[in-house]
Amino acid sequence: MKYECHGHIIADGVSYQEAMARHKGGIDAAYVHKALKTVAAHGIGFYRDGGDKYMVSAFAKKIAGEYGVDYRTPVFISHKAGYYGSMYGRSFENMREFHALILEAKAQGADFVKLTVSGMLDFDDGGRIMGPVFSGPELREAVKISNGEGFSVMAHVNGADNIKAALEAGVDSVEHGFWPDGDVIDYFLQTGAVWVPTCVAVYNLIDTGRYSGDTMRKIHEAQRRVLAEAYARGVPIASGSDCGAWMVRQGQGTDDELAVLAGMGIDPEKGNRAVAERFRRL
Repeated sequence: MKYECHGHIIADGVSYQEAMARHKGGIDAAYVHKALKTVAAHGIGFYRDGGDKYMVSAFAKKIAGEYGVDYRTPVFISHKAGYYGSMYGRSFENMREFHALILEAKAQGADFVKLTVSGMLDFDDGGRIMGPVFSGPELREAVKISNGEGFSVMAHVNGADNIKAALEAGVDSVEHGFWPDGDVIDYFLQTGAVWVPTCVAVYNLIDTGRYSGDTMRKIHEAQRRVLAEAYARGVPIASGSDCGAWMVRQGQGTDDELAVLAGMGIDPEKGNRAVAERFRRL
């Protein structure tokens, strides 16, 4: 059985705008059934969704059993207002509002919480990390609140210092983790958190011509070096492709990610098992 530990079933790997329009007026059930059929056809039996703002992943969870898929979702991303996350999430201004969001997600069947710590990478500007960073006491409090409601925390985060801050705050998994440094490995080992690197969200874009191939290679190589060492030292690394992102199709993206990890000598079995065990409602 294959594991997809970071996907967005709402998206198709072709056009984010068209994907959102498809569900904005109501969930396109036929699309979701077709996507899950594709997932199952690729031998994927576990799918951890990163959430969305139109309840598509929540619907997918309800019907995934028809396709033999163990489906987990946070329902939506939670992000501080003005910070990255609006593509797939809901915003909060303070911890009271955050707690209310978590309770809402819980009522809607969430299995875990997804937080955004840092922004995306600007591929047109050398892979610069965009936007402000959610960190410090607020991040620690958000993790504490989530844990108090029985949830593990999945964290979207890029940049070495931001990864360290997220791990110190107690997140259970680091999603993406581009631009790491060797020091993050000790933080992973000390906390036991899982790294879900979504390598193909960058790797699959190298030769597309949409962005500088040199930039994409530099981003990938910087992550690859640290990932290989992290795996050798015992950090649990899981296979999550960010399927639904551009050039990362449902099903095929999972296979692509597994191939890239294998090329690094990484077997994600340990990380996949850890994700399946931790990211369920307690």
